[in-house]
Amino acid sequence: MFKKTLLASSMVLAITGCAVTPEAISPDNVSATVQADMTLLAQEQDQVLDSIGLEDAIARAVRNNRDKKLKALESAMEQGQIDLVQHEMLPSLAASAGYSERSNFAASASVGFQDGHPEPLGPNPSYSISQDKQRSTYDLALSWNVLDFGLSYVRAKQHADRYLIARERERKVTHNITQDVRGAYWRAVSAERLLQKIGPLIEQASAALDDSRQVELLQLRSPMEALYYQRELLDVLRSLQSLKQDLSNARTELAGLMGLKPGTVFELADVNEPDFSVPELTVELATMEELALNQRPELVETYYQQRISAADTRAAILKMLPGISLNAGVYQDDSDYLLNQNWTTLGAQVSWNLFDVFKVGAERRLAKTREALAEEQRLASSMAVLTQVHLSRIRYNESRKSFDLADRYLNVASRINEQTVNAARMKRTSELDLIRESLNTLLAELRRDVAYADLQNSYGRVFVTMGMDLLPEDYAASSVDALADTIGERFARWQRGEFSDAAAMVPSANADNEPVPTNSAASESTGDMS
Repeated sequence: MFKKTLLASSMVLAITGCAVTPEAISPDNVSATVQADMTLLAQEQDQVLDSIGLEDAIARAVRNNRDKKLKALESAMEQGQIDLVQHEMLPSLAASAGYSERSNFAASASVGFQDGHPEPLGPNPSYSISQDKQRSTYDLALSWNVLDFGLSYVRAKQHADRYLIARERERKVTHNITQDVRGAYWRAVSAERLLQKIGPLIEQASAALDDSRQVELLQLRSPMEALYYQRELLDVLRSLQSLKQDLSNARTELAGLMGLKPGTVFELADVNEPDFSVPELTVELATMEELALNQRPELVETYYQQRISAADTRAAILKMLPGISLNAGVYQDDSDYLLNQNWTTLGAQVSWNLFDVFKVGAERRLAKTREALAEEQRLASSMAVLTQVHLSRIRYNESRKSFDLADRYLNVASRINEQTVNAARMKRTSELDLIRESLNTLLAELRRDVAYADLQNSYGRVFVTMGMDLLPEDYAASSVDALADTIGERFARWQRGEFSDAAAMVPSANADNEPVPTNSAASESTGDMS
């Protein structure tokens, strides 16, 4: 009865202990986390002391952008995986100790075995014991599986390649951030300049609308003429309000890319003295193709993926080999019934699944398919990169033409606006015509600024498609000002056609880390695109 009660009580306690009750996070914990996050974001933010130029904006973005930091942490995690896998290549050294106690002795008797049956146990059997009621055991055992060591070595090489892939993806994020900042910066410059002109024009149109309503009430003009006049003014106000709304988001977008808290006050260097000089593209198309094939993160990643695929093949072959285990141990048992309470053991064991022989053909076919797939992916990526290089050059040329046309259009619109202003002074035109031409001039200026932003964006995209890195290797340890100077110097060299800091060799895709020749693939792809 006591045993049943004890068993039932134990089951009730076990079930009660395993019960889980949902527990919502308290508002106080959420509030504390929010306050800590706000403090951390404020501490990480670099102070803005001077006006921000394009190089400064890029430097702040690559240092503070959360996506960039996320990719950097992913690279660090892959590096940690390498260290972890390397430990798996070590032998297993297990130390154990135990204590056991019985309520009585493990006494046993033995009988003879005859004709396939045990003899019956006699009325007065003789019992014997070979173990104490209390005993302590200690052992230290070393085991090493040679096959597991080989597999761990292959896995470690794969993790090393995955770490390099993570670094290339970090480079890709940096390229995207640089491109996004370039476009957002020039949009923000345009917005700052035009917003200063939109406000007075809105006030002028609103005042003219109020005057027209007074004229309508006093019946100084025909009702239809006054209503037509008001409708055109409302159309102008609607266009101005829509334009203001579109421009107001540019500054916030740029601040977010730079990692600045929304609402941070900063000035842009090119607002008061804009420079609309056309950037010249001096690099030849053949050079662009060669640099892109050697440096684009997507292509470098395919080489590492190729090595990972080859390592998968070697791992599959290793799994089919016989497994050899080496064992050694030191043991101790304090039982008084043992003659030798301390002893050591040495051993070796070979095991092999003979059915793995039938998998050899399938593994070879799969290996060839895997390698062919990796090769085809690399060629497809190369073709895509070459296409992007050509498209970036075409877009640059078209953006340059669009900017030239928008600049000429602004010149004509400005001259028309000057003539309208002179005519308004001499009372030869209406105020609506003056407001309308002011709006047309403002829109023409916006189109010119947007065209210039697109030109700068397409110009920067040319170097992004070539895989050029604006950042030095140790950029994380540099200040914003020093990093901005380095970015400006490096970009100035590229504009002059100097690419001495560009990588000259593609990472290898074979098992022995030998460079992979790419001249044939590059020349074939270049020939197809040209």
